[in-house]
Amino acid sequence: MHQHYWKKYYVVEGDADVVEESIRRTSFVSDGRNFELIFFDKGRHASNILISPGSGGHAYVFAELGYYMYLRGYNVFIMPKHGGYSINELVARHSAALKHISMNFNDRIGVFAEGLGGYAVFYLALAHGKMRSAAYQNAPAILTEKKFREAWLEGEDCARRRRMILPLAKVLLRVFPKIKLPISLYLSFEEMVDTQEENRRIEASCIKGFLGDPDFDKWYPLCAIMSLVSTPPPNPLSELKIPTMFLVPVRGFYPSYERDLFGRLPAIKKKLLELDGSVFWMCSHPKQAAKVICEWFDETLH
Repeated sequence: MHQHYWKKYYVVEGDADVVEESIRRTSFVSDGRNFELIFFDKGRHASNILISPGSGGHAYVFAELGYYMYLRGYNVFIMPKHGGYSINELVARHSAALKHISMNFNDRIGVFAEGLGGYAVFYLALAHGKMRSAAYQNAPAILTEKKFREAWLEGEDCARRRRMILPLAKVLLRVFPKIKLPISLYLSFEEMVDTQEENRRIEASCIKGFLGDPDFDKWYPLCAIMSLVSTPPPNPLSELKIPTMFLVPVRGFYPSYERDLFGRLPAIKKKLLELDGSVFWMCSHPKQAAKVICEWFDETLH
């Protein structure tokens, strides 16, 4: 990790040095590999939040968000970058992280996950993973649903590239499953910047950081990419048992699909909150995001 890079681009409301001073480190093992888990320590008796980032990103993108959650009384852990692994592999990795937190702190764990992390966490929730509550942004999805596929391919620019490469990718997958493709081929950070001027100004700096970040994933294997649209859920939607909140930016990823999926959730404690923002709302408004997310976990973990 390039030590000071994240402090320049990903801390937008507070003091980056104070955030850094509060960071602790632990590690967990998944599939024979050791993974670092950065965290903010409120003590063994405090409830826990695990944050999972989206495609490309690493834990320090969410350091400021995690810090504000910590100030609200939680131990906060942030997953490492996903590294081009399939959805099912990421489900197992998140399960191992939850086990580590449960064994070393306690089992009152809520998960906030976005994008790729949200897809994996939602599948883990359907498989009855060891979390008590979850909140999602820019996620979740049933990845094999026609409705999701249509939403994923809908739009201009980058979506047009997704429509063009998907048929070819299916053919290549059979022959070269491990070939690496640039994430930018199907995902454009610049395209996702909020159109509202105040938010755009903040997010444009974050995006500049993303694009130049030496610690970001830039390429993923084709098999991992295709798992985004081909991995069946471990159980039907009716198996979801835990309290679930959807944070839906009105200018974010396919908000209509997220509203539709929310409407099909079973009779559990659930909440949908529409946000006046875009994909990077939780990065451009970390204090507000921490408040909203922690209020949900205040309700569902205690």
